[in-house]
Amino acid sequence: MCGCNTMKSNIYQKSYEVHYYETNFRLEATPNTILGYLEETATCHSETVGNNINLLSSSGLGWVVYRYNLQMSRYPYWQEKITITTWVEKFRRCFAYRNFYIYDSKDNLIGQAASIWILIDLKQKKPVRIPEKMVALYGTYPKTFPEVFSELPKLETSSFIKEFKVGPTDIDINFHTNHKKYITWLLETIPFEVQKQAFPASIEITYRKESTCNDHIQSQCQELDKVHNRKCFLHYITCPEKEADLVIARTTWENSSDSNLPRPFLLHSQ
Repeated sequence: MCGCNTMKSNIYQKSYEVHYYETNFRLEATPNTILGYLEETATCHSETVGNNINLLSSSGLGWVVYRYNLQMSRYPYWQEKITITTWVEKFRRCFAYRNFYIYDSKDNLIGQAASIWILIDLKQKKPVRIPEKMVALYGTYPKTFPEVFSELPKLETSSFIKEFKVGPTDIDINFHTNHKKYITWLLETIPFEVQKQAFPASIEITYRKESTCNDHIQSQCQELDKVHNRKCFLHYITCPEKEADLVIARTTWENSSDSNLPRPFLLHSQ
């Protein structure tokens, strides 16, 4: 059951409180935490309208994420309460376009995300057209974000490279690596000196192919020219043994104020 939620006019809302174990060294929610909240909100939306996980699985179907564009003006702090609003903008063939707003407890917009999901046949590993009866369950809300998805440039050279291996705890219900794990792998290539002074204000990511348990993963990163005085990095994640390009992404980093002081202490001192 998905509690603490509301739904009105095809828009679904769910509230969260940031836990200590979901935070980083600044006691801010991590990008993976935020993506986890988005995933949970979308899943609960599906449960609420009747397109639940058991129904999908029994039909041999599943949703996989194709693209994400996460934009954050700041990340919420430990014990801070936030509310996430989500809706489906449109359906097109096998694609569902789902958007999100992220609000703090004072209803200030602190983040937003656009995403594209693909309905697949789990056995054949192929996209399938979204049935009209499924479209009718969600309905649509035509609120769009301008210029959300753009073509990402090709990686020309690697500034930083790290290698990983997919483990059992990385696998999701579709028996491939959960999409949030790739965020971990790409962020691991960003120098800690950058992460101490800045936060990922935007994460644009395209998922090209899947990886599975025991796959060897190579995560590469190239620093690009600054964008509006923000550091910018291009990311490329591959599985060399399968000669598979798994993910391409771009992150931009905004300087954090008072970066050496955990944010909750700033809040409590006001």
